[in-house]
Amino acid sequence: MKFKLIYAGDIFTNPKKRAQHISDIRMQFHPQLKKLVQLQPWNNLTKYMMPNATKSPITTRHIGGIDWNPIITPNLKMIAELDVLLMHPEIVGVPRSDIDNRIKTIMDGLRCPQNEHEIGENTPHDIGPIYTLLDDDHLVTKITVNTSHLLSENIFPENIPHSPDSVFILIDVNVRVTEGTLENLPFMI
Repeated sequence: MKFKLIYAGDIFTNPKKRAQHISDIRMQFHPQLKKLVQLQPWNNLTKYMMPNATKSPITTRHIGGIDWNPIITPNLKMIAELDVLLMHPEIVGVPRSDIDNRIKTIMDGLRCPQNEHEIGENTPHDIGPIYTLLDDDHLVTKITVNTSHLLSENIFPENIPHSPDSVFILIDVNVRVTEGTLENLPFMI
């Protein structure tokens, strides 16, 4: 099963408030993933995404007073392969384009926080569960990164803070099943 995620904005490699920066990234992916689980076959996952779910395997995590619903979890025997297109304003090959640390930051934004210290202070507590792609980044078995020069700044939405160094990222997600179960049967095509 394949789908795409989009991120537009700043990616700081060593911000002073790292937890908040990662939270801001998560909050850009959240509405996309929330929309995904409303569509077939992804809506089959919602019965496992409740704080008091009676169906097994339970995927919701309660951390820092927030319910987190990862899409890809070890309980569902699913893994992900990511193909990342990172477009940035620097000319390709300039030493300042810190690709590896930007990808690390994006990977942190794709996963659930592991403890309450990884939740930014401005993370909303009143919007219901927050959707993330991954329960943990060890569920990514392959990642490819292509970089390109971003020629236009007009692609950034007005409501998302960005700077002249902002990036536009398109992530192709390929979800694979590692072991067939009744719960992940719709994803085996």
